[in-house]
Amino acid sequence: MIERKNAEMSYSMFYDVGIAVAAATALAILFSFFRQPTILGYIIAGLLIGPVFGIVKDVTVLGNFSELGIALLLFIIGVELDIKRIRQLGLSSLVIGCMQVAATGIISYFVASAVGFTALEATYLSLIVAFSSTMVVVKLLSDKNELDSLHGELVLGILIAQDLIAVLAMAVLGTVGNFTPVAIAAVLGKGAILVVGAVAVGFVLNRTLRYLVGSKELLFIFAIALCMMFAAFAAFLDYSLAIGAFIAGIILGNTQYNYEIAGKVKPLRDFFLTLFFVTLGMQLNFNLGNGLLQKIAISLLLVVLLKPIASFFITKLFRFGNRTALLSSIQLGQVSEFSLIIVASGIALGHIGNEFFSITALLTMVTFALTAYTIKFDNAIYARLRPLMRLFEPHSTKEENLKSIPERLSGHVIVFGVYRMGSKIIKLLQYRKEKLVVVDYNPEKVTGLLKQGISCVCSDMGNWEVDELLGFREAKAVISTIRDKDNNLGLVGRVRASGSKAVIAVAAFSEEDAIELYKKGADYVVLPDQLSGEHVITKVITKKRRELQKLAKGHMEQLKDDLRQL
Repeated sequence: MIERKNAEMSYSMFYDVGIAVAAATALAILFSFFRQPTILGYIIAGLLIGPVFGIVKDVTVLGNFSELGIALLLFIIGVELDIKRIRQLGLSSLVIGCMQVAATGIISYFVASAVGFTALEATYLSLIVAFSSTMVVVKLLSDKNELDSLHGELVLGILIAQDLIAVLAMAVLGTVGNFTPVAIAAVLGKGAILVVGAVAVGFVLNRTLRYLVGSKELLFIFAIALCMMFAAFAAFLDYSLAIGAFIAGIILGNTQYNYEIAGKVKPLRDFFLTLFFVTLGMQLNFNLGNGLLQKIAISLLLVVLLKPIASFFITKLFRFGNRTALLSSIQLGQVSEFSLIIVASGIALGHIGNEFFSITALLTMVTFALTAYTIKFDNAIYARLRPLMRLFEPHSTKEENLKSIPERLSGHVIVFGVYRMGSKIIKLLQYRKEKLVVVDYNPEKVTGLLKQGISCVCSDMGNWEVDELLGFREAKAVISTIRDKDNNLGLVGRVRASGSKAVIAVAAFSEEDAIELYKKGADYVVLPDQLSGEHVITKVITKKRRELQKLAKGHMEQLKDDLRQL
């Protein structure tokens, strides 16, 4: 009898997971075909197999798997949270993040209280509104190759500040209702034990990892074991599993093997996160009575309007330009993956009811979907708002301080993008003694070029405000090494509209993009993959091995030199 019951439970588990994965895969393929965010497809898959058709009725099993997905997500965030990187981002982005959380949280609390939320519900809503999704923003910016841009660096610093505050908030929430000196001391004491344990493990970790790095299997198993060990340790100390996983990630993130570990764990994380989003869709509640629709609408406005507006004005206080401030602000217009953990903890503690989870789940689904479009069309949004935003432009911005361009330009070559191909082009142009102006959105690269005495400006290629500075009309050539079709189409159009007769050469990902750029007016389109194939044939097939080895030695030294300058 017991064996039969166990068999039925196993069947039920595999059935639920199988249906969830199949539905998620089908919807992801459909959404990918129409170039829509797959996250939205996963949530809708859960909605279909749960509330709509009732194929899977019990979310317990999937809920357990999704909790593991959140723990692995925070583990990866910790692994990629390099302390050196935080120093490079500068203090301003971290301070902006702290100010944004405080301002958004306080305003949201009073708005929530005014529309009928209880004091505890308003507290939880203020936390949900204040934090943004590192997972979604980093993925979308990475897809657009904008993580190293000025607004990308800024938003990354803000997200890091938010994540650290979110972890602290989850620890403090457990004392709500028992907010006494003893309770606070207990939370701080347990936190200190967790941190001391992390520091102790960190001291011996690099030496241990040296023995494991030769085996992919052992390195992977060790990373997962450390994640689970700290998650269990955190749970033992009455913290969330996610906090323990996050701390384990930070420990591994500050070793020399962090990228290898992240690469091995990500596929596992992606699988469990898929189940997380499916579970999220299954738990959506469409019973919008008792003023629930009004609460959802107000919460949505707080996330997609209040938070970006507050972030914009706080960023402007630090003298960032309008474009940088707006792009970094609208990229924060969603709730965080921490929100569902915070709400789940609140329900477990008895602070809030299940109705609040429905509000959070709907907010997550809608704001994640909206973010995919706001980041995709952020330049178009800026173009529409640009006339209005001139009111807020200061006399001097940080971007303007990172430029050095002669007042009169003629017969010069403009290069967009420094990385890899761009750096080689710049070297060749310098060797030919060409007059040169470089545009790049990475402040570190621009600072390095300024030190070399090269005329340059820190800006994105889609920023029309620098066009007059660059002098398209008098330019000899315009070269874009950035393989972004939309930005390159815009660049070609702007150069031709200026009446310039400059030669325009741009890079592209595919033959289809190249044809479109030629039709727009580009003189030459570079397909790096195609060129590399031709280069291989020229170098490898037409030369003898000894001659090729001599070339390889010189090439290796050149690559080392390039890496030192990046």
